[in-house]
Amino acid sequence: MKLIFLFLTFFSSCSLFYITLKPSFTPAPKLIENSDRLEFYWIGHATVLIHFYDKWIITDPNFSPRTGLIIKRFIEPGIDLTQLRKMDAILISHTHFDHLDQPSLRLLKGSTNIFAPEGGVTYIPNEFSQIHPVNNWKVFDLDGLKITAVPVKHFGGRWLIDNLWDGDPYTGYIIEYLGVTVFFGGDTGYDDFVFKDLGEKYKIDIALLPVGPASSLNNSGLGNAVHVNPFGAIQILKDTKSKFMIPIHHSTFYRRGGSEMEMLKQAIHKSGLKENIFLLRIGEKMEFQKNGGSLEKVK
Repeated sequence: MKLIFLFLTFFSSCSLFYITLKPSFTPAPKLIENSDRLEFYWIGHATVLIHFYDKWIITDPNFSPRTGLIIKRFIEPGIDLTQLRKMDAILISHTHFDHLDQPSLRLLKGSTNIFAPEGGVTYIPNEFSQIHPVNNWKVFDLDGLKITAVPVKHFGGRWLIDNLWDGDPYTGYIIEYLGVTVFFGGDTGYDDFVFKDLGEKYKIDIALLPVGPASSLNNSGLGNAVHVNPFGAIQILKDTKSKFMIPIHHSTFYRRGGSEMEMLKQAIHKSGLKENIFLLRIGEKMEFQKNGGSLEKVK
C-alpha cells in the first residue's frame, strides 16, 4: 500500500503544469487578548491556525509553493504571510514533506513550543529552542494548555528508505484548554479500536480530520490503510463522538477538488450530520463560542 501511494504521488507531479490560484480569503488574524471565541482558519492542506481564546496554535504549517520539491501547490496559502505571528504551540503530526515543511517552520521562528513525533524531531530547524518529542499518550501542560499525543494510523519515511528504521513517526493530538477539547488527526487511515477508544477517553468538541487523498479501497469503502477518504473521516467523527468536524487535507497539493470534492459532499450529505460538518474554503474562518456549558457555532 505504501508503494502504491508513493507511485501515485510521483505521477501527481503533473501538477507542475497547473497555475497556482489565489484563495478566496487571505485573512491576517489580529491578536485579540482574552477573546471569548475559538477561531479556526483553514490555511490549506493540514494547516489550521487556531486562536484558542488567548492562545495561538498551528497544525502542520505548510505555506510553500511546492512540497517534496516536486508537487506544486494548487492554491496559495489562505493567510497574509507578512502578518504571521509567534505561536504558543506548533503541532507536527508526522515527517512527510507536506506536513513537516522546514521553510514554513522558519517563518514561525520565535514561537514558544514545537511538538513532533520522536522520529521526526531531527528534521526540525535548529532555530527552535523548545522542541518537544512526543509519543503516544505523552502529555504536556503549557500554562493550562494541555496537549496530548494520541495514536493514529499512518506511515513514516520522509526519504523513503528511512522508513526501514524511523519507527512510527506519526501522531494525532488532543488539545484541551478552558473546558474545550480539539482533536487534530494529522493524516491517518481508519482503525475502529483507535478512534472508539478516543471517543471513550475524551469529550471532543471539534475534530480536524483528513479526508484525502480520496479512494474507496479497503476498509469497506472508508479509504485505505494510511488515508481515510471522506466516508472514513466521518466514521472517525462518529467513533470519537466529536460534536463538530472541519475537513482538512484536501484541494491543496495532490488534487484540486474534482471527484474528491464530490465524494466529500456526498459523504456529508449521507452522514445526516450536515449541520455539524463545516466544509471551509482555503482561508475561510469558523468561529465557536461557549453558551452555558456547550460550545456552539457563532452565527
